[in-house]
Amino acid sequence: MEVKGTAIKTIPEFVKEKFPNEYKRWLDALPVESRSIIDDRISLTNWYPLESALIIPTKFIGEIFFNDIQKGAYELGIFSSNHAIKGVYKMLVMVSSPSFIVNRASTIMSSYYRPCEMEITKRSKDMAVISIINFPKPSIIVDYRILGWIKNTMEFSKFKSPKVEMLKSLGKGDSSTDYLIKWTE
Repeated sequence: MEVKGTAIKTIPEFVKEKFPNEYKRWLDALPVESRSIIDDRISLTNWYPLESALIIPTKFIGEIFFNDIQKGAYELGIFSSNHAIKGVYKMLVMVSSPSFIVNRASTIMSSYYRPCEMEITKRSKDMAVISIINFPKPSIIVDYRILGWIKNTMEFSKFKSPKVEMLKSLGKGDSSTDYLIKWTE
């Protein structure tokens, strides 16, 4: 399983911005393979091994800075969303309907992770459930990072009080990872 460089690039940026005095300690704690990926010039267009490029560095963020792997992954997802949604993209999200954003989720997921399949499994006027149904390397870290990314992205929208929660998790042994997204106009 692989992850795109654009998702990896935000990991060291997160640590440098949020914990600048602890960056070297975090980097030195990483296994050699993960450290060499993070320490190298990360190409935004290259694909990297999911485990060593994203899961392990994020796990160490959770352990070192939050004493909670899930919290670290969630916060990194928020940070990643903030960095992804800038300029024209931010304006597009701000004027788009949540339904439009939800529809784009599966395309966005497959541009970050491969192989990966996400689909909308329920939908109504003010809610949707999007499900990751194909992700060969399940990870609670990836599930929570995506949760933070979706929640933060929905908060940029023009709709009031978007709520996002994870109903099921591949990383916890469920058959899919399901995110419930609710909003009000």
